[in-house]
Amino acid sequence: MKRFLTVLSLVLLIFTQSCGKEPAETEKETVKLPEPASESYGTGWAYAGMDEQILADDPDFAVTGSGFEYRDGWLGTGGGGYFDLTVNYEPGSDEKFCFEFDAYIKDGGALWFGFWLYSKNSLPDDGMPGEWIKLREHSALYGGVTYETGKKETVKIKLTASPDGFTVYADGTELIRTDKGSDNGGGAVKLRSDGCPVYISNIAFRLGN
Repeated sequence: MKRFLTVLSLVLLIFTQSCGKEPAETEKETVKLPEPASESYGTGWAYAGMDEQILADDPDFAVTGSGFEYRDGWLGTGGGGYFDLTVNYEPGSDEKFCFEFDAYIKDGGALWFGFWLYSKNSLPDDGMPGEWIKLREHSALYGGVTYETGKKETVKIKLTASPDGFTVYADGTELIRTDKGSDNGGGAVKLRSDGCPVYISNIAFRLGN
């Protein structure tokens, strides 16, 4: 009887410890997201606020990936997995266009921002034509140079592109300006997560600057 009680006590102790760990593990995997900015766009803009899921038949944007979520007005991943968002319209090299989005990136997360890409399936460092900017928490990497994007919890990135080059802004401040145009006749525009946590919101695209 004494041996039975000892075994029972050990079982109860193990069960109690395992139950005690669950909330901590769950809390660790849940990213607390900030309130997304409230935005409104007029005629000519394609816009997705991420308060609703982007469907497969959406005319403006397409999302693929694995393990991503829509939550609290954001699209992203706080744990494993990734997302890949593309603009369905591919601007030509003779077209001006503007692309904007809000980003929330923490810890080891990164977000690749690509445009004038060879195709919607293009990936960073795949050797295909196109421009890629790597965004991290408070910084952006382009052409081997690191640019500071400020210390705010979220950042609004805006790209204006034309045959004469492109300019990238972070929260309204000019970040990158070049006179380098597209070298492959224009192409796809996309965002792809790399690591986590990475979340995006207020995606907007239009032709013209």
